[in-house]
Amino acid sequence: MKSNLSKAVKCFMFFIVILLALQEDGFSTTQKMDDSYIKGVKARVIDIVSEEKDYQLVELAIMEGDYANKKLKAEFYSTYEFYGVTLKENDYVLLTLTFDQNQNFQKATITNIVRDKYIFYLFLGYSLLLFVIGGFKGIRAILSLVFSYLIIIKVLFPLIVKGYEPVYTTIFIGSGITVVSLLLIGGFNRKTLSAILGTLFGLVVAAVIAVEVGEASHITGVVDDEFYLLSYLPLESSFSYQGLLFSGIIIGSLGAVMDVSMSIASAINELMENSYNMNPLKLISAGMNVGRDAIGTMTNTLVLAYMGGSIYMMLVLVAENTSLVKLFNSEAIATEILRSMAGSIGLILTVPFTAIISGVLIRRK
Repeated sequence: MKSNLSKAVKCFMFFIVILLALQEDGFSTTQKMDDSYIKGVKARVIDIVSEEKDYQLVELAIMEGDYANKKLKAEFYSTYEFYGVTLKENDYVLLTLTFDQNQNFQKATITNIVRDKYIFYLFLGYSLLLFVIGGFKGIRAILSLVFSYLIIIKVLFPLIVKGYEPVYTTIFIGSGITVVSLLLIGGFNRKTLSAILGTLFGLVVAAVIAVEVGEASHITGVVDDEFYLLSYLPLESSFSYQGLLFSGIIIGSLGAVMDVSMSIASAINELMENSYNMNPLKLISAGMNVGRDAIGTMTNTLVLAYMGGSIYMMLVLVAENTSLVKLFNSEAIATEILRSMAGSIGLILTVPFTAIISGVLIRRK
C-alpha cells in the first residue's frame, strides 16, 4: 500500500514539473511576411493611458524574448472577439510586433488575451482531484489524457495538414490512443483487452455511419467559420472538409465509447473475481445490464455536448421561427444530428459486443 502511494506521489510530482515547464514556455515566435517581419510576444498592462467607449490606449511591458522589459503603447478595442472586455493594470495580453525589412519597429497590435494561467490552474485542480480520489489510477488517467492530447495535436493534426486522408488517419490514431490509454488505466490483462476490442468496434461503427450517412445526405463539412481560415492557409495540400467533419465525429465519440467499454469489462471482471461459478452467459447478461444503464446517460452526454457546442446557431434558428422542415434540412443542423447519432449508435452497439467479448475472455482465466 505504501509502495503504491509512494509511486503515485512520485508520478504526480513528475507530472506537476511537466505542467510547470509547459506553463513557462513563452509565446515568442517570428514570421516573415512579404515586406516585413512579425513577432508574437506576451506583455503586461502597466497603465491605462486613456479610455473611451469600446476603446483603450494602454501602456505595456513586454515579458519575454529579445524585447523583455521594453515599454510601448497599443490600442485596444472591445469589439468583435473582444466584445465586452476591458483591460486593467496587470492583465496579460498577446502582442504582435511588426518590423520592416531592416528590423525597425513599426507598430504593436494586441491580438489576444492571455488566458493560459487560469486554464493551467483549472487543469492543476482537476489533476489534484484525480490524484486525491483516484490515487495511482488517477495519475494514470492524467497521463492517459496528456498522451491523447499530445498525439492528437502533434501527430494527427500535422498528418491531416500534410494531406493524409482524415477518416482513415483518425481511425488509426484513435486506435493507438485507445490501446495506450486503456493499458495505462487498466493494466495488461483480459479486462483491458476486452475494453480495447469493444472500443475499436464502436469507433469503426461510428466512423462508417458518419461517412455513409454524410455522403448520402450530401453534407459538405463547410459549416463553421473556421473553414474560411483553412482555405487561406499557405499549404501545398488541399483539405477534404467532409473528411475533416467525419474525423471530428470520430474523435468526439471515442471518449464515450471507451468509457462504456471499460465499464462493462470492469463489471464483468469484478463478478468473475468474486464468483467463480458464473458461466459466460451469466457474465454476458450482467454486462448487458450494466451497458443498458450506461447507454442512457452516455447517449445523453453525447447529444447534450453537441447541442451545447452549437448553442449560438440553435438560438438564431429558434429566434427566427424556422420551420422544422427547414431546420432538419439545414446542413448545420443535419451535421449536429449526424455527430450525435453516429456516436450514439456506435456507443449502443459497443455494449453487446463488449459484453460478449468480456464474458468469453474473462471467463477463460
